[in-house]
Amino acid sequence: MNIAVLFGEIGFISRYKIIEGIRDRAVRDKANIVLYTCEGFLYEELKDYIAGEYNIFDLPALENYDGVIVDLDSIQNHQTAEMVKNKIEEANIPCISFNQIINNADVIRFDNESGFKKMLEHLIQEHGVQNIVYMSGPKGNRDAEQRKDVFLNVMRENGIEITDDCMYYGDFNFESGRQMIRDYLVAGKELPQAFVAANDYMAIGLMEGLRKAGISVPKRVIITGYDNCDLANLTIPRLSTVDRGEFAAGQLAYDRLINKIKGEKENGFCIVEGKPIFADSCGCTMLDKQKINSNTYVDMQINMDRNLDLLKGLSIEFSNMDTLEKFEQSMEKYISRMGMEFFYFCQCGSRESYYDDLEVWASGRNVKHDITKFQSLAWCPIAYEDGEWRSYSSFDIRNLFPPDSQYKKENSCYIVMPVHQGKVCIGYSIVGNFHENFSGRVIQHLVLNIDQAIGNIRKQDIMRTMLAKINQKWQYDELTGLYNRSGMWNKSERLIENAVKQNMGVALFFFDLDGLKKINDTKGHEAGDQYIKLMADMLLAGKKDDDVMVRYGGDEYIVISKQPTEEAGRKKFQDIISYIKEPISVSAGYVFRKISSLSELKPLIEEADRRMYDNKKDRKIARR
Repeated sequence: MNIAVLFGEIGFISRYKIIEGIRDRAVRDKANIVLYTCEGFLYEELKDYIAGEYNIFDLPALENYDGVIVDLDSIQNHQTAEMVKNKIEEANIPCISFNQIINNADVIRFDNESGFKKMLEHLIQEHGVQNIVYMSGPKGNRDAEQRKDVFLNVMRENGIEITDDCMYYGDFNFESGRQMIRDYLVAGKELPQAFVAANDYMAIGLMEGLRKAGISVPKRVIITGYDNCDLANLTIPRLSTVDRGEFAAGQLAYDRLINKIKGEKENGFCIVEGKPIFADSCGCTMLDKQKINSNTYVDMQINMDRNLDLLKGLSIEFSNMDTLEKFEQSMEKYISRMGMEFFYFCQCGSRESYYDDLEVWASGRNVKHDITKFQSLAWCPIAYEDGEWRSYSSFDIRNLFPPDSQYKKENSCYIVMPVHQGKVCIGYSIVGNFHENFSGRVIQHLVLNIDQAIGNIRKQDIMRTMLAKINQKWQYDELTGLYNRSGMWNKSERLIENAVKQNMGVALFFFDLDGLKKINDTKGHEAGDQYIKLMADMLLAGKKDDDVMVRYGGDEYIVISKQPTEEAGRKKFQDIISYIKEPISVSAGYVFRKISSLSELKPLIEEADRRMYDNKKDRKIARR
């Protein structure tokens, strides 16, 4: 059984709890879960980055799966969410959707209102709170907007005045809460009776900010959160919050999907109700004394700290990354130590097309394919499978995995995340059977590091290709492919050094084309260029070992070769002459000498040039 799960914003509590619930049931049934996910939070200043993240949802070939579980609300970009919805409907496979209606899908909806409403009414009616400040998530976030609407409605229903000061926006993280308290204290504002946060992380940040300021919770200020995250069980005082039932909802989604796959019909809608948890931070004593197992939490933190330390080392190595080989070596050191069974880095296209693209980029041109989208092919330069490292050639990207790879066929959880630089789609990574709790965010940081490393490698590859092109122009004649004068001096130095070491001499041959002016005058310079190139091709046909072949001027050529004796040099001269055939006709000069430095090469050229002119005169006399 292969189940695709499509969720954005994997780092948020409400997402990873659902995923853990799905995975819990899949482990029981020994089913495969393939989770396509990303950071995907809608930061306005990082639109290119978010576009690269959301591109992952274009990757899954849903026809390869028995069913799909999707949370469109977690995909904050409307166009991407609509694309995913259409893709699922076109695939026509069993589907469970959270909150949003999809044709032929069962829908599980969270009651975002009742639990939160009960929490607010509890504060007003049981604790007499009249002055409440709501800390919302970012503007435009669906969950945050829903909870904000509940807050405003409850305030109106209870006759409490709504002012501009009763609303504050954060980013669903701890720092948002801490910053809010700092803003209040710096501005000298009077603290409200209660801060109500749209999630636990911001609520815990509020508590921390108040604690540092010496302000008591709940004696001076009441704090409540939302989500019932693991940390809410460990705060002092224990945080009052709302449990949405995400873990159970994940289990329910999986069970309902399996029933749909089996052809069983059920009610198309199911509501999961949230429930408030009244605890110490609002002045209540918990009736339900069940708390998170502290040993489990300690183990989770230890594992997370270990992996973060490993990621720190990996990040340091990646900061100077410049080749794919070094990338592989670093990954080998760290991935296995993180306890992953499988890891794949799959790059768009093929190895050959990658180097073709480098040539295009290095020339300052744009490649023909859309670099913001996945291509039809991918290749896998790095694969870690049960303790061994491999690589795989190109394959159809719809298969996700290389066809010859060793990934398990059952009871596995694979996390697929995008690898990109801004909007530029590089490929994707697959992490398999990594048993750390999703809340640790290690996977996200790992993939972010990979993004940076691969991006740096790509930039270095482009730079190396550009330098090679510049070097080519500097050292080579563009028309013939032979060395130009600059290339001749550069390459001859090594030849002379080797000749000295081997106690050999240097043979230098100087050629001048006959009749080039006539060809240019009668047939045009294009025909003359072909004549020049044909001569170069004939010389290259006779090239041996480290011979240096040069287009010295417009119609002049030099061949430099190390030879043991003058006799061997003459034989080499005759050998080269044998490759020069009609319609090419040349005058030639030859000189052999033992030299010890590059500075002695110029007199050899001048001597060979004189002998070439002597040969040209003799041939003219002979033709009279």
